[in-house]
Amino acid sequence: MRGPAGPDPGRTTGYTIELAGIPGSGKSRLTRWLTRELSQHGVGVRLPQAPFGPAVPVPLRLGRKAVAVGLAGVADPRGAGRVLRAIVRSGQSGPVDLAARAVQWLVAQHVTARAVSRSGVSLVDEGVVQALWSVGLRGDVEPVLAAVDTRRLAPPADLLVVAHVSPELALERLTARRSQHSRTQSLTTTEMSDELRRGVRLLDRLVDWWATGPGGPHEVFVVRGTEETSDDRDRLLQHVLAAASAGSHPPA
Repeated sequence: MRGPAGPDPGRTTGYTIELAGIPGSGKSRLTRWLTRELSQHGVGVRLPQAPFGPAVPVPLRLGRKAVAVGLAGVADPRGAGRVLRAIVRSGQSGPVDLAARAVQWLVAQHVTARAVSRSGVSLVDEGVVQALWSVGLRGDVEPVLAAVDTRRLAPPADLLVVAHVSPELALERLTARRSQHSRTQSLTTTEMSDELRRGVRLLDRLVDWWATGPGGPHEVFVVRGTEETSDDRDRLLQHVLAAASAGSHPPA
């Protein structure tokens, strides 16, 4: 776990957590567990991406994303244009993927900006790092990283939680999963295995970029295995409870 740089005087007393992980890492399960545990400890929890989730009817979800994209563009038109041009240069497989990555990035910016301005604990499970991961999985993320000025981004999450599993365990989980929320699941087993291995390396690269880049250092907490009995989970819970109690960053 890397330590924080210190509280941002422009923030509220809330605490924002971004979660990241490869498909099959248990990121969604970890989000649900953390929501339940924090609520049981009397901590108010916000899920700012719930309005954009798969449970929302498609027309409503698309409309909300369109509004979020517009608001993100208005908030920083020059920065948004620079990043979108870099996404175009990232070598996505086609116009559909290109549009999806651009929308994901802008929605992540909008959601994070709203999350850090609110009280309580906000859990963001499709934030900046995950959006960049999607860009880099089947393209080149480096031009996008070069275009992102972290000093001009919406205030970053207080904590990045990385759900870490081996590619082998992720593959086992994905092949057993009935739902088809991940585009990785459309691949053959061999292709899935190769992509998950690339995904782990890419996530490591992005975590280092996020933790040590301009405006950093930013705090990172790695949860391995994401099982209910995980010691990492217990330490994460105590860490977040301390942050919520302090009203900002917990002691280093």
